[in-house]
Amino acid sequence: MNESLNSFVYNEWTQPALASCQILKWIGGYLCFTFICGITLNGIILSILCDSKHRRSPIDIFIICLCISDLLASLLGIPLPLTSNLACRWLYGKYLCYYEGFIAYFVGMVGLYLLTALSLNRYWIIVTPNREEFVTFKTAYISVFLSILGGLFWALPPILGWNDYTLEGARTSCSIRWQDRTANVLSYNILMFVFAYIVPLSVMIYCNICIYLKVRQVAKNKLLWNKSITALRSHQKRQNVEQRLAKTVFIIILTFSIAWTPYAIVAFISSFFSPTIISPLGASIPAIFAKSSVYFNPFVYIISNSHIRSKLFHWRKTINQTHIDPSKETVELTTPLNKCRTPLTS
Repeated sequence: MNESLNSFVYNEWTQPALASCQILKWIGGYLCFTFICGITLNGIILSILCDSKHRRSPIDIFIICLCISDLLASLLGIPLPLTSNLACRWLYGKYLCYYEGFIAYFVGMVGLYLLTALSLNRYWIIVTPNREEFVTFKTAYISVFLSILGGLFWALPPILGWNDYTLEGARTSCSIRWQDRTANVLSYNILMFVFAYIVPLSVMIYCNICIYLKVRQVAKNKLLWNKSITALRSHQKRQNVEQRLAKTVFIIILTFSIAWTPYAIVAFISSFFSPTIISPLGASIPAIFAKSSVYFNPFVYIISNSHIRSKLFHWRKTINQTHIDPSKETVELTTPLNKCRTPLTS
């Protein structure tokens, strides 16, 4: 009995994937692209923001932490499913499955809570400017700390026995156990859907709808502000800056939701309906697509932030200026030598 049980446990982690090897290799190629883009784009944003300390604002703290979170997900979380998809089976056994599942969920939850705090930040500045005292570096750091605690709250329990991590979909990546109907698994899944998806998403939707309505109202009053006294022009300029930031935050939240919502739907169906409705490959593709959020966020920030774009242009200009043409280098080196020979031969 014990031998058969041990054989079953062994086979659980070493059996082939439940999808075509050719398709899995394409998925591995996409994960390789995600890995490279995640490291490169997040590294660029972090380099620019850390180099611009003199103009840093509380919102930059959220962006920096989002980039660090996505960079860690790229470096620590993607290589295991990447190589497993290329090998057409999970390569790393039980404990690294727990590790990969923990990294994926911890980073995903931290990103979700950071975006929720970022939405509240924009809401307080644009919709309720009388609450600007909440928008400080101190509150930004507290929000980051609470987001990390929230991520740990949901990512640690499966390791400690409340639910657990297991192979999902085509069996080349790891996730929360969705299919079981035990009280242990169902209690975790229900609470996680409520407090780690529905509540944060509702807060983000509410804040951004209010921000959109406020920005629309400000746009209608813009003509009146232009005709008013000069003292209001500085206020209008600041409002324009905040509106641009609000649009950037909205797009980041939208792309994050696009990346994670298909996975949330698949997980919901597997948890509370029949897990056989969705094929193994159909369950894996949303999980792989959710990892795309590691490069969605920095890409959006680069194309929507003029300061980031100007810094990139400046870097490119500097690199071009420091590039030396070999022919010019030869002229510059040979000319002084010729001049040195003249006095000796005269």
